[in-house]
Amino acid sequence: CAFPRTPKAARARQRGGVVVGPTWIWECQRAGRRLSCGPYLLDGSASSGSDGEEPEDAPPPSCPSPEAKKGAGPPHL
Repeated sequence: CAFPRTPKAARARQRGGVVVGPTWIWECQRAGRRLSCGPYLLDGSASSGSDGEEPEDAPPPSCPSPEAKKGAGPPHL
């Protein structure tokens, strides 16, 4: 997601998904593996014009591990 406050991002969160910035995709590709999404999460509290940074006092988000998602198909939107 480019911005944390979009209808699509809100819908993904409501359905239990996590919303990450596009940098996560590029870093996973560069590393050749799926990285932890924690550092790339967009928390939705920033304005839609922000660059996706989380507030410094935000609690650390939980990110599902790749193993936890195995066998589960992508959510249908």
